[in-house]
Amino acid sequence: MSRIPTVSIAIPVFNGENYLREAITSIVLQSYRDFELVISDNASTDATERICREFCLQDQRIRYIRQAVNIGAARNFNMLVAEARGRYFKWMAHDDVIAPTYLAACVEVLERDATAVLASTRVRYIDSSGNQHEEYASPFRIGDPDPSVRFSEMMRGGGRCYEVFGLIRRNELLQTSMIGCYYHGDGVLLAHLALLGRFEELPDILLYLRRHEKQSMYVFGVAYRNVAPDFEAYADWFDPRNHVGISRSFSRMLADYCGMVRVAPLSFAHRLSCVRVVGIWLWKRWRFIAGEWKRTLLNALGADLKPRSRLNEDT
Repeated sequence: MSRIPTVSIAIPVFNGENYLREAITSIVLQSYRDFELVISDNASTDATERICREFCLQDQRIRYIRQAVNIGAARNFNMLVAEARGRYFKWMAHDDVIAPTYLAACVEVLERDATAVLASTRVRYIDSSGNQHEEYASPFRIGDPDPSVRFSEMMRGGGRCYEVFGLIRRNELLQTSMIGCYYHGDGVLLAHLALLGRFEELPDILLYLRRHEKQSMYVFGVAYRNVAPDFEAYADWFDPRNHVGISRSFSRMLADYCGMVRVAPLSFAHRLSCVRVVGIWLWKRWRFIAGEWKRTLLNALGADLKPRSRLNEDT
């Protein structure tokens, strides 16, 4: 495969034999043909490898990479950006499906509008059997021309970060720190992208997100279920190197928010507005950050800490 494609689609997967075939098939059937598909298998123990190699034999646009050990979800997502060659980049979950016109519609937006850094569509949920349920649209003003407004919208919480599965300009994505290896790392990435350009949401429903009991947001209770979310275990899922109980997710979020506001190409007024947004975020969460550093100190002193996994947090 010598020719550089316009679009790179990336599937990070771990033990995805249940829905992987359907996801890959929906990509292969795209009406927009100028793409590559890169799959990173995070040391799966099921039939994921066999399924991927079968598709590689059928379509030369598909590349398969297998990790020797489980490197965590965030690193498995991020390494695919470096492997990609296209001008536009899209992550796709192994259990989701895109309509045949998804790529064509999103590419058309980015080709037409240089101010848009990300193009996505409305979403419809499907269940484990593929039955369609309610739709979802972004609650954020993601298309506002003011970068401080977009940043504030992504910082206020209340969304589900599905924009991360949109089509993204790869050059702008490379200006970020990618997905952080902590809880809500995908949301922090979206905040950085919002500083770099507008998000365009198409009114058509072309992305189908699957809800099932084995997906991470169900397993750790961070969405869909009326149970206390297990943020520490979720941080461990993002990166197994996280020490459950002292992952310092909120402290790392704060550092990344400050860093992106400092380096983003903003006017003085917009930068000042973004600093204010980060200050408000910190005021609402300083107790969590203080608690993280208290536990870090106690751990350094040899205290036997039990994981604080059940937190009430609105991010």
